[in-house]
Amino acid sequence: RPQAGPQTTFLASPADIAIYGGSAGGGKTWALLMEPLRHVANPAFGAMFFRRTTVQVRNEGGLWDESQKLYPLIGADPKEHVLKWEFPSGASVAFAHLEHDKTVLNWQGSQIPLICFDELTHFSAKQFWYMVSRNRSMCGVRPYIRATCNPDADSWVAEFISWWIDPDTGLPIPERGGKLRWFVRIGDAIIWADSPEELVDYKNPVDGEPIPPKSV
Repeated sequence: RPQAGPQTTFLASPADIAIYGGSAGGGKTWALLMEPLRHVANPAFGAMFFRRTTVQVRNEGGLWDESQKLYPLIGADPKEHVLKWEFPSGASVAFAHLEHDKTVLNWQGSQIPLICFDELTHFSAKQFWYMVSRNRSMCGVRPYIRATCNPDADSWVAEFISWWIDPDTGLPIPERGGKLRWFVRIGDAIIWADSPEELVDYKNPVDGEPIPPKSV
């Protein structure tokens, strides 16, 4: 089970997109690896974990290495040549890279119920938002995204999560940790609100349809 504190808060979040930040050794990767386990009895469920390079996926102490300490305990079968675990139900968890911006095109047409980014600051905003468009589900699991990151003031992620960060110190605002905010994205512009109701008037400029707000 998760450790009390940030791990538990992260794994209990109802957000469409939840980001677990902090320095090395905070249990972020383990929390990310635990996330799919709530769905592995669903034979149609699949999760994808991303690192920027395959080397990072395979590194000692990285995603694949750590997953070998956890997933076999639940009866998962490793397919190391494709970096994939298959669970007895048929559910799967796989690992892949997004080394270049154009690599995301490999996922064109995909429907991925759970997308996990390990070290989100290593990815470009273009990669992240493209994969958000692939976050779809036909398996009964509401599509959602989980990510970890180390502090990086120069990353696009810093701007994305700026409401949760003290601008004077660069440190998290403790009382805002775990608090939900909502947004819609039009082009590259993100409009934030404290509730989804505040965003109901925003429409897709292409087809005029309402834009479903997402929570963070």
